[in-house]
Parts: sequence; C-alpha cells; structure tokens
Amino acid sequence: MGSPGGEFFPGMYLRQGVTLTSRGCPNSCPFCLVPKREGKLRELEIRPGNIIQDNNILACSSGHLLKVFAMLRRQKQIEFKGGLEASRLTPDICDELASLSIRSLWFACDTPGALPGLKKAQALLNRAGFKRDKLFCYVLIGDDMQENEGRLRSVWEAGFMPFAQLFQPEKKIIYTREWKQFVRTWSRPAAYKSKLSKEAMARKERQ
Repeated sequence: MGSPGGEFFPGMYLRQGVTLTSRGCPNSCPFCLVPKREGKLRELEIRPGNIIQDNNILACSSGHLLKVFAMLRRQKQIEFKGGLEASRLTPDICDELASLSIRSLWFACDTPGALPGLKKAQALLNRAGFKRDKLFCYVLIGDDMQENEGRLRSVWEAGFMPFAQLFQPEKKIIYTREWKQFVRTWSRPAAYKSKLSKEAMARKERQ
C-alpha cells in the first residue's frame, strides 16, 4: 500500500476493454490518494482498449497523447473514465476527440475552484460538436451539503451530467442516511432530472 503501481497488462485485474496508458498524477490535491498510491505521472506502453482509465491522461506529454489517439482510432464506443482535468483541455485535444468514436467523456469537479475550468472546457467541447449526452462529471461531495448541491447544479448548468461521489479516505467514513439519499439522487440522471424539472415547473407556476 502506498507504493507506485507497476506495468499494466490487459486482462489482468481490469475488465476487458479497459486500458491504462499512464499512472499517477503531477498534482497534489489534499483529498486525493493517487499521489500516495501511484506516485508522480508515468507514461506507459500504449496497449489497445476502448476504455481509458488513466488517473490524469491530459497531464501526459503531447507526443504520448497523439499515440493514444492513434490507437483509439481503431476502437469503438470509446470512454474516458478516469476523470479528465478540465483545465488541461485545449482546442487541439478537442479536435482529436471529435475524430474518435466517443461514447462518453468523464471530467471531475472536486472543488468549487474547478468550476471555471469546467465551463471553459464545455465551451471548447461544444464547438467541437459534443453535447451533454456524452459529457459526464464526477463531483466529490461529503462535507457541506448546501455547497455540494450548489456545485452539482452548477455542473448541470455548465452542460454536463453530474455524478456525485462521497469522499472516502483510507480511514473509511460512515455517512448518515441523509447523505446516502443525497448521493443516490445526484448519481442517477433520472432522479435529478425529475427533481430539476419539478423545481422549474414550480417556479413557472409562481410567476
């Protein structure tokens, strides 16, 4: 526990189709266990797969990313599931993504400070042709329910499908029933879409 992971081999430990092209992350976010478990960013040999599960693939070198995109042009139903760092997205990367058979792009909004970068990323993605049906966002919650709900709503308003995730450090936190219900609502699109629709109708009736 705590030492960087080794090489990645397809079919070992991860389900078919999942691939890792890098491990680790150059950031040092206080709430994240990746730097402790995986160490700093390391680019790996690129092995085929349609589900990219890197910790922070957008932090990789441009040369590595180009090789990843070249591999993905031979894949279908591509998903970037690791939680893309929105602030590292560029127009060139958006163009590369638009050339692929993308099923879903997953971003991360772990703090209020990540919202400006997420909104900027959505503008770039929208210009590249991506709509909300392919844009998802992990939202770390569990400390302040009012702030957390406001951030989840902001992620929706920014054009992404939010997916709430309760913060869970190495020493496990036991959350209350209220928190569990909250995360159930904000991790199921049908539930939060219904909630937002009812609120919009109520506002309209009051006008």
